[in-house]
Amino acid sequence: MLRPLHYALLAVFCTVSYFLARTSQENGPPPQLHPIEVLNNYKLADWRTGFESKLTVESSLPYEEYTGHIEKSGNDQRQYRLIRLPNNLTALCVQDLDAKEAAASLSVNVGSNANPAKFPGLAHFLEHMLFLGTEKYPKEGEYQAYLSRNSGSYNAYTYFFETDYFFSVFNGALEGALDRLAQFFISPLFNADCVDRELNAVDSEHKGNLQSDPHRGYHLMSSISNPKHPYSLFSTGNTETLKGAAEELGFDLREELIKFYHKYYSADIMHLVVVGNHSLEVLSEWVASKFSDIESRGNTRPVVDFHPIGKAELGKLVHYKTVREKYELKLEFALPELKSVNSAKPFAYINALLGHKEPGSIYSVLRENGWATDISGYSSSTFYDGFSTYDISVTATPEGLENYEAMVSVIFGYIKMLVESGPQEWYFKELSLVSKARFAFKDKEDAMSYALRLSGEGRNQYVSPQHILSHNYLASGYDADIISKCLSYLNPSNYRLFIGAQEHKTVECKLEEKYYGVLYNVANLPLHMTSDVKCSPSVAKMLHLPSPNIYLPESLSVTKPVTPVDKPAMEPVLLRKNDKIEVWFKQDDQFFTPHGRIGLTISSEYVDNSPLNDLLSTLLCKIVSAELREQLFSASMANSYFYMSPGGGLINVGVSGFSNGLPNLLNTALQKIKTFKVDTQQFSIYLAEVERMIQSQRQNGPTSQLFRQLDNLHMVPAFDQDMLEEELKGITLDGLQKHTELLFSKGYVKMFVSGNYNQSAALDTSNQVLDILQLQPVSRSSISSRRILDIEPGYYTQIVPISDKKCLNSAVVSVFYCGSVDNTRDVVTLRVLENLVHNSFFAQLRTSEQLGYRVWAGSDSYKNGREALVFIVEGESNPAYVTQRINQFIRQYRQKLQGLTVEEFESSVQSLISLKQEKLKSIDDEFGELWAHIKSGKYSFDKVDKDIEHLKQLSKDDLLAFWDKYVNVDTAQGYTRLDLQMSSAKIWQPTAEEFEMYPSTILALYGSLRSEGHTGLSIADIQSFVSSADASSSIESLLAELSALYVTKQVPSVSSKVSEVADTAAADVETPGIVFESSSKIATALQMAISSADEAPKYATLNKTNFANIDMKQSPEGIWLINNYKRFQQTQALHGISVPSRKLVPLIAESALADNN
Repeated sequence: MLRPLHYALLAVFCTVSYFLARTSQENGPPPQLHPIEVLNNYKLADWRTGFESKLTVESSLPYEEYTGHIEKSGNDQRQYRLIRLPNNLTALCVQDLDAKEAAASLSVNVGSNANPAKFPGLAHFLEHMLFLGTEKYPKEGEYQAYLSRNSGSYNAYTYFFETDYFFSVFNGALEGALDRLAQFFISPLFNADCVDRELNAVDSEHKGNLQSDPHRGYHLMSSISNPKHPYSLFSTGNTETLKGAAEELGFDLREELIKFYHKYYSADIMHLVVVGNHSLEVLSEWVASKFSDIESRGNTRPVVDFHPIGKAELGKLVHYKTVREKYELKLEFALPELKSVNSAKPFAYINALLGHKEPGSIYSVLRENGWATDISGYSSSTFYDGFSTYDISVTATPEGLENYEAMVSVIFGYIKMLVESGPQEWYFKELSLVSKARFAFKDKEDAMSYALRLSGEGRNQYVSPQHILSHNYLASGYDADIISKCLSYLNPSNYRLFIGAQEHKTVECKLEEKYYGVLYNVANLPLHMTSDVKCSPSVAKMLHLPSPNIYLPESLSVTKPVTPVDKPAMEPVLLRKNDKIEVWFKQDDQFFTPHGRIGLTISSEYVDNSPLNDLLSTLLCKIVSAELREQLFSASMANSYFYMSPGGGLINVGVSGFSNGLPNLLNTALQKIKTFKVDTQQFSIYLAEVERMIQSQRQNGPTSQLFRQLDNLHMVPAFDQDMLEEELKGITLDGLQKHTELLFSKGYVKMFVSGNYNQSAALDTSNQVLDILQLQPVSRSSISSRRILDIEPGYYTQIVPISDKKCLNSAVVSVFYCGSVDNTRDVVTLRVLENLVHNSFFAQLRTSEQLGYRVWAGSDSYKNGREALVFIVEGESNPAYVTQRINQFIRQYRQKLQGLTVEEFESSVQSLISLKQEKLKSIDDEFGELWAHIKSGKYSFDKVDKDIEHLKQLSKDDLLAFWDKYVNVDTAQGYTRLDLQMSSAKIWQPTAEEFEMYPSTILALYGSLRSEGHTGLSIADIQSFVSSADASSSIESLLAELSALYVTKQVPSVSSKVSEVADTAAADVETPGIVFESSSKIATALQMAISSADEAPKYATLNKTNFANIDMKQSPEGIWLINNYKRFQQTQALHGISVPSRKLVPLIAESALADNN
């Protein structure tokens, strides 16, 4: 997968300092400088001193080990060993004794920056091809299959300066996974028969991003940079830039790919991180034995000695059109390479000030004028080699874009104030204090994320071995000169301005970006925006530095349990319960850090019991969150955070971070919520934002829309797009104020206090919550709860057109309903099954058949409903055809399950058990798991233990029995299945009448013909042909007959030749006009149509209800077409609310609490 380093980083670069810019106004344009020459105050790190020669324990393989000190968090119990192999590959081995899941990530310090100009996207294509077989493991998909059956996952990303390959896996399978990964870089096969198929995957990935605004913006900015710089090239690649270019130029694409691999993939520019519970000796042994054979080709990093942005590109005003309705303003400043000074953290200081939200900030002024809803600063300093950029991004309002010059003047007015005030050491110390505390009490990351992050950071040549873990957190010291130097680059002579919106009133966007079709316009910035930009005196007086942070933690002491514990408690304690509140508490007894989490839900009958109330609650949370973001921004800078959101009949509120100040932070937020008064300007701004949010859902990708539609179909009540858009018209300021008052007049609070607190503090906080909210008790029966549809047995399909006419992809999901979410045995059986089935499904439909880029199989569930086995495919293929391929996979997969060896089954089960036994990594993890059980109302805190108990009893026969009970249509008495097809406007889909008249395999064949541009036959022609075809004939003969029929319908005058064609194999006849190939989707669809004429399941026998009485259509096989999901919902039963797994008895009686008060 190709992912830009940061989609907000629509990067354009140059290196002109403020001093040089001022000089250029007087003495002409400044000379172009090499970026490293500007800020090279720091030397390259020493990666030679401190390394000693060693031999591995088992095989006596040579390597060098860093014997110096590696600075790590005091909260980090892992052990580290940094080594260098003889081929110069560096590796960090991480021993984590508590880890049940292992991981590894290998970063290659080359990416799309090495793309040849004639083959844009070649680096990304190489990333794809490395997964498709090696000399040692030649079977295609072996790497993926190994990880899948060992509860693993994997991915890869191509960035501009690096490519990362990473995985997670059950600890017992780490050695095998490392060996398979290493072979990517030792002996990849680059099989010729995989080239075209994987090109289709790259092409599909690109097409899936065509309507993505982040991708479109990123590639627009790169495309208008210096055309001689590799940054300007199209980085994803597609069939045109790869296969098409190779054919046009007379090159063999596979040979060019191999040349690229041998030229750039060198051990010298690779950094590996391995995390596991094995000893450092074992990890070192595995790294040395498996990765030492990677060839050393020297430092192969591409070097470009000029900048992506030159004089011709600087000082431009770029308007561009977005797909979604949004309003974006971005100032991009050109900077030299900043890696050399990153240890001084100059941009941590600058980011904090420019992104500040409290009075005196840029945001405060813009928000007060109704021009913006957010602002942020971002530096590329840690990512790029040779140059950097700095972005100031503003999420604007329509009025803001109309006043973009005034907004820019406010930004430069604030920067001028910062420059004139000079660097503030007290503010830097505040930031450093929080960073030091965050590092000292750093939470453990999951293994794969940790390995991925460290492998990418390992290529920074300015970071010493000692600081490879700490450099992102700890500053080397306060350096006023570096801060001033960096600020000097943020001047009006050194930026470009980008303005994005769906429509532009005063500018016509006539230019079109080649690969994404972005419409844009480029003009010179007016002189008054590139010289001494001034804001008005009244605004200048409003801009000032922030005040000292009152939310800095006063204490970082840790409250330990009064009585020592042998092992951590697995359950929270119910402290109190009455008709207004239930309070749960869990003191930190395993992490011992000064962190806390307090979460609460407010149940009310008015949250989302109607489309209007759903929208009003959403609007309320947005406005309150925005006001609190300004009021409490300093708290966030002190690592204390507040959140508020609606959902599931609840208002969710919470605080997290350093525990010391969280109760007061929560009180401040609740006071704001309870006394909230609607401001007219903010009401208008955020109502428009909610409108855009609702309307933009129509521009979501097919898979996102598919899941939204699934939710609408399953949940009662559910509010679809049309309903919400209609209700938007009725929202008023008075209506929002009344809704707010009703919402917090009566309710029921669930509360969970977790972390560095004692019982007394938790009770005090709960009393403060009740005192502030002053809620009256509410009847629990009056609180609406969304219920889940209990769909009766049968096979159902819904076909939904995608409203975005430019979207090329369609998506299909097939949902096979299994046991209840409360049936532990069925739940764990499904988890084992999804581990096994995902890779096979991916290998068949994605790798082999190339039906789409996004292909996934797994499980899903709805609260209080049923578990489900789910198959998803998103791509350009016709959904009717894809559905039939899913059917074919399902029919054949039981045989694969049958052939599963006992060892393979037990390995899959054991890997799942081990992952469930994984210790929680932080207070946040513990809070999230326990809070989910509390919010669900089930209180099943022992779920993991029960899951493991059932997993230990599971057998292969149980897996087969589960498949036959729920998935195999021939044996499942309660077979229940739902297919949902989100169809591109460019794809043919049957009418309801056609669905009823023709078998689904006929529709799939017809759809395949249409998808490939063959429109000469009608569905009736196809049905007649299939009905009369000789099933014993070869596929070549059948295709020849179909070709002949096609020709007859297209060109009647050649009918005299048809009889000759019909009696001859396709290989022996030159069919006039068209020949259908035996390797095509048409051939596959034809085979399915003919074979299913006698074998198609009779789904009609599954149903007891005749849905034709509500105008639903049924296919000849018995599949029901849902044409009105609301009417269908009304015919189905609803799942009940689960009974709690225990009786709730509070630790403290309310009478005792009253006496204490």
